[in-house]
Amino acid sequence: MDNLSAYGNKILNDYNPFKNFKLENYKYAQLHKDYISDNFSESIYDYADLLKISCQIQKADFIVTDLSSKIDQWKFNSADSYFRVSSLSHRSSLAIDLDSFTQEVLMMDVNHFDENILFTKKSNKHQTLILVTSNISDPLPRSIFFDLEQSSSLEVLQLSLSNKKSFIYFEINQSNFSKMNFLTFQCCNNHIRNEFYASLGEKCELNLLGLNFKNSFLNDNFSFIQHLKPSTASNEIFKSIIDNGAITNFQGKIYVDSIAQKTDGYQMSRSLLLDSKSKANNKPELEIYADDVKCSHGSTVAKLNQDQIYYFKTRGIDEQTAKSILQKAFLFEIIESIQNKEIKDFSSKLLDNLI
Repeated sequence: MDNLSAYGNKILNDYNPFKNFKLENYKYAQLHKDYISDNFSESIYDYADLLKISCQIQKADFIVTDLSSKIDQWKFNSADSYFRVSSLSHRSSLAIDLDSFTQEVLMMDVNHFDENILFTKKSNKHQTLILVTSNISDPLPRSIFFDLEQSSSLEVLQLSLSNKKSFIYFEINQSNFSKMNFLTFQCCNNHIRNEFYASLGEKCELNLLGLNFKNSFLNDNFSFIQHLKPSTASNEIFKSIIDNGAITNFQGKIYVDSIAQKTDGYQMSRSLLLDSKSKANNKPELEIYADDVKCSHGSTVAKLNQDQIYYFKTRGIDEQTAKSILQKAFLFEIIESIQNKEIKDFSSKLLDNLI
């Protein structure tokens, strides 16, 4: 953009992890590396099965919108995101009102779009959106925004599969009494980063859950959830299985404003390491300015339980099958959180096929 503001230029220059790769900033660690792992492989999932349970959103359903004004409208109590400013500076944008669809389950394949996307929802009619962010090979970040009006409700399943390089900024803005359930399913990727920024109004609920496994090089998730008004609740759980020398990073922060009394915030990251070459970096954080809150966070890194594997073997189950069962059980808590039964069944089947 020729008319990019001084603020926008500062973010692009000072927070560019690809240009300033020595920045001492955990959330951008190793993003500058350009690497294709020998272990990278294409995942297999049945696109036809998705179409059976959902209505596909087409490009013609969107309207062109200008989101460039958002560049100077950073409203989170943290440092701005390079991904956000970069995508708004270099990509055009589209918007869609999910209430314009009568169908309960919708699906959009992001790989068919070059634009940033704004989803809006006003009604309390519950809908589920399947967001396919797969087979992407693009070093330019993109942004996806969700604006939920008062008392609205939305569930999102992000399928992040077989991406060679994908950098996505997600922003969730929830007005009072709204509910959001966001699950990200990440598998067979080479180099990805997802950023999740969420701002909650009064008596809002947010579930942000993720699972990742069989990734090749770098799988990176960053979140910032801010509670700005009283009586809000957020529940964040990320689970990772890492092998073949891959690296998984998770950094998340819960921010509670001084007026956000009665906040209930929970954050947990759990990782399973299957070999000595792989790495799991977890950094959960709390920043709390209210005194009447219930907030907790935690992180674990472990290996498969050898006693459990031995138990399976004594029952005639071979070691490889035992390991697969334990890995699926570890991740299945995330799948269980999906509210729509058809999508839950699809996700469970996908997990079975890929684990």
